[in-house]
Amino acid sequence: MAVPTRLFSALHPLFEGDCDFIVARGADGELGVLPGHAPLLTWLKPGELMLRQGHDEHFFFLEGAYLEVLPDRVSILADRGVPVSELEAAEAEEERRAAQEALAKSTSPESEELAELQRDLEVAEYRLQAVERDRRRRRE
Repeated sequence: MAVPTRLFSALHPLFEGDCDFIVARGADGELGVLPGHAPLLTWLKPGELMLRQGHDEHFFFLEGAYLEVLPDRVSILADRGVPVSELEAAEAEEERRAAQEALAKSTSPESEELAELQRDLEVAEYRLQAVERDRRRRRE
């Protein structure tokens, strides 16, 4: 048994199909969804999303996302989303380096700017981790 699943970014649909299992970075930690899951609405932390269809697994990197689980479907809405296979290691590393530099140059220890810089660094680190996991999966 599988659950109809739709993943949309702000710009376009990224995935539509029946999934046997979904794994995402939920608000309170990693979250798994199987068919028959209780209804749920939660925001997702920036990071990797895995959608399993039989033996196939599809990986996406999401930012600013919400997950809605209903008895007959799952919907994922993301401000930004991209298949992990389209991420570039060099670009992800450059984003992390730039975020680290901006954070080091920050002069305001308690500000919205500091929180935003820390979030940028977290997103860059999770993006880089997704790229590295994708490399390992391709070697297996």
